[in-house]
Formats: sequence, C-alpha cells, structure tokens
Amino acid sequence: MVKIYWLLKRAEGLSMEAFSDWWLNHHAPYIAARQGRFLARYSVNLALPDEGSLPAGTGVESDWDGLAEEIFHSVEDARAALSLPSAPEGRADVLAHVSRFQRIIVAEHVILPKVAD
Repeated sequence: MVKIYWLLKRAEGLSMEAFSDWWLNHHAPYIAARQGRFLARYSVNLALPDEGSLPAGTGVESDWDGLAEEIFHSVEDARAALSLPSAPEGRADVLAHVSRFQRIIVAEHVILPKVAD
C-alpha cells in the first residue's frame, strides 16, 4: 500500500469558499474520474479555523489550506495513476488555484486500529 498526501495552499486572492468549491466540485471529481481505477481510496480534507477551541494548539496558523489523501494498493498503481496522459492537465488545474503545493509519500504504521462503532 502506498499513501500520498498532497498539501495545498490556495492562490492569493482566492477565498477559502472558492478554493473549497474548486477542490470538491471540480478538481476532486476530475481526479476520481481519471485515477479512480488505480485508487484504493481518495479523500480531500479542508482546513477549519483553529480558534483555540481545542487543546494542544500550537498558536501558529497552518501553512496549508487542505490536504488530499490518495491511497494505492501498490507502487505500480501509484505510478500508473500519476503517469496518465491527463496528469499535466491536472497539474495545470492545481497550479491555477494554488500558491504552492507539496506532496509526501508515506508508509503507514497503525498504532491503534479503529474499532467499529
């Protein structure tokens, strides 16, 4: 299993509402339609205001407005998804809506598995 986290910072002048609309209603469906056959799971996580209502805050505003999580069953599936002919078009769409982005490829180590409710 391979996980890729994409961290995104919205473009200057783009409201959080417009950024969220673009990501959830335009970019995410685009990714799902093109990479879906290779993905085990895909989720988008949008930042919420950290107004100090939860303990353990850092007192520092996050550098990111959200992150996407792509989970693939194998490195081969990840490579295939990221090598699709539509990849440059998807990247151009991202670059038109963000001031910067970064990815991190991770290996998961489950410490406490989620117990069914």
